Amino acid sequence: MLTSVAGSNDTNVSESFKAHPWLKNPHLQTLWTRIQGFEPSAPFEREVLSTQDGDELDLDWLTSTSQVQHQKPLLIIFHGLEGSSKSPYADQLAQAALASGIDSVVMHFRGCSGRMNKTATAYHSGAIEDPLHTISVLKQRFPERPLYAAGFSLGANMLVNLLGRVDKPLLDAAVAVCPPLDLGSSSYRMNQGFSRVYRNHLLNSLKQKTLAKLEAGLLEGVLPLKERELLSCRDFPQFDDRVTAPLHGFQGAQDYYTRCSGLQYLPNISVPTLIIHANDDPLMSKQVIPEKSMLSSSTRYELYPHGGHVGFITRRDGKATPWLPSRIMNWFGVQPSSGSHV
Repeated sequence: MLTSVAGSNDTNVSESFKAHPWLKNPHLQTLWTRIQGFEPSAPFEREVLSTQDGDELDLDWLTSTSQVQHQKPLLIIFHGLEGSSKSPYADQLAQAALASGIDSVVMHFRGCSGRMNKTATAYHSGAIEDPLHTISVLKQRFPERPLYAAGFSLGANMLVNLLGRVDKPLLDAAVAVCPPLDLGSSSYRMNQGFSRVYRNHLLNSLKQKTLAKLEAGLLEGVLPLKERELLSCRDFPQFDDRVTAPLHGFQGAQDYYTRCSGLQYLPNISVPTLIIHANDDPLMSKQVIPEKSMLSSSTRYELYPHGGHVGFITRRDGKATPWLPSRIMNWFGVQPSSGSHV
C-alpha cells in the first residue's frame, strides 16, 4: 500500500508494493536477499572507459543483441555506496531488462569494480562527472537509442543531482530508489541502533580502500591524511570530513552534505522520473521525504510503509520475491517476460 504518492506521470497502480506478510521488519526487507544466499549470476561483459583525467571507469554490460539493435532502449544502472554489478539489486535489474529484450550497463564508481582506480579521485553522492561522461559516450555511440537510468541509494541521490543540475542530461526516463536526499541527517541516522551495523560494514570498506591508496602513494600531495586519522573515523561525518570532502573540493562534511543533498534539485527535474522510498528505511532519516511542493511535474514519488533499504520484498506465487525490477521496468514502459526470475 502506498503511504504517499505525488506526480502524474504514471497512473498504473497495479505495481503498488505490498510487503511479504512475514517480512515487514525493515532489516529483514533490507537483508533478505543476502540471508537467502544470493549469488550474482548475470553474465556481464566488461568494458574499460577512459576518463579525461587519466583514470578508467569499468562498465559491465548485459546484452542480448550484441548491441546491434541500435534503436532499442539502453538502461544505465548506478549502484549504491560500495556496491557493484554484483550487488543483488543491480544483478536482478539487469536480468529483468534482459528478459524484456533491453540491454543494460552498470557504471562502476571509481574503485568499486574490484580493482583500485588510477587516481586519488574516488566518488561521492554528488559526483556527476563520471556518469555524465558515460552517458555522453553512450549517446554518441548509440544516437538513436533511448537512454534510461536507474540509481540505487548513493547512486540514486547522484542521479537526482544529475537530473536537477544539468540542463540536458540526455536521458529519456529515470528511477531513483532509496536516495538519501538529505545527506547530513541520513549520515547521523546511521549512528542509531542496528543501523550501526550497516554503517560499520560500509565504513570499513571505505577505510580499507582509502588505506590502500594511501599506501600506494596515490594520495600524496593530494590529501594530507595520516593512517591513524583514517582508521580512527567512527562514523560517516568523520570520514566525510577527513576524506570525502577534502579529496573532492568541499570545505568539510557539512559543505558536502549541503551542496550534494538531492532535495534541493528536485524542482528542476524535467526528465520523467520515479522516486521510491520506504518509510521504514533503516539508513534514512525522515528528512529525505520531500514535500509535494518540491516535486516537478515530471516526477512521480512513491512512499511505502515497508521495504527497508533497497529491499522491497513482496510475495508472488507464494514466494518471497524482489519487487523493484518489475516496478522499474514498468516505469520504463516494458514488462519482464514470465521467464524472468525477478
